[in-house]
Amino acid sequence: MPTLQVSLQVLLFLIFAVGGAYRFFQPMDALAKRMRWVSCFHPRIVRSIALFEVACGIGMVLPFLLSDANFPFMVYSGCLLMLIMLGAIVTHVVIGDYREIIGNLFLIVLLYHTTFSIPF
Repeated sequence: MPTLQVSLQVLLFLIFAVGGAYRFFQPMDALAKRMRWVSCFHPRIVRSIALFEVACGIGMVLPFLLSDANFPFMVYSGCLLMLIMLGAIVTHVVIGDYREIIGNLFLIVLLYHTTFSIPF
């Protein structure tokens, strides 16, 4: 079971840190063509969301680097990412982009499982 936990932490790091960095550095026009929600927000908000995803993605693997730290990086990172995914669900419902909601729900389940070490 510890191997699954580590694998999920690395997977979530890749999804959020790498994906957030991609959204942070891509031009807004290119993002708007691929992601419908981008056109509904100011570019600073889109960049801020991407920056939070990068920071929280790094927070998912920070316990590997700082094993003796007393601060629960993974718990705070996981909770913030779950809130971001809940906001994404609300956004997709409002703009009518219902296909994207399944992916957000799946990420919330993975984040919850990884953050609180709940077995499936």
